[in-house]
Amino acid sequence: MKQRVLVVEDDPAFGELLKRWLEYEGHEAILADTLEAGFIKIAAEPLPDVVLLDIYLGNKNGLAIVHWARKQKHLAHIPIAAVSGSDTLRDLKRMQDAGCDSCFTKPLDFQALREFLAALPVHVQPAR
Repeated sequence: MKQRVLVVEDDPAFGELLKRWLEYEGHEAILADTLEAGFIKIAAEPLPDVVLLDIYLGNKNGLAIVHWARKQKHLAHIPIAAVSGSDTLRDLKRMQDAGCDSCFTKPLDFQALREFLAALPVHVQPAR
């Protein structure tokens, strides 16, 4: 099923790679290259069906988006998958505690990402 995927990634090359792969897979990809852009685009209509979020956006913590989105009634249902170059137990725990639905490490396992997206429920926009 086609998903509307928000990719929050500050590395332009990796963001473009994800965008092209998602489009090749039949999804719609929206890019945000800063934490601030991520906050704006996760709440923009139509809402994304899923978010792929780099947890290190320069010197800013991408998990701030997860903490905020989980407190918003109209955004709390959106699956968020953290994407990180780190696979330390400390970082994995931080991602889980923040409310991430899944975590992927770089280099990205595209088969695992494909399976994650395919397993997502049909998206229904909640009433505000």
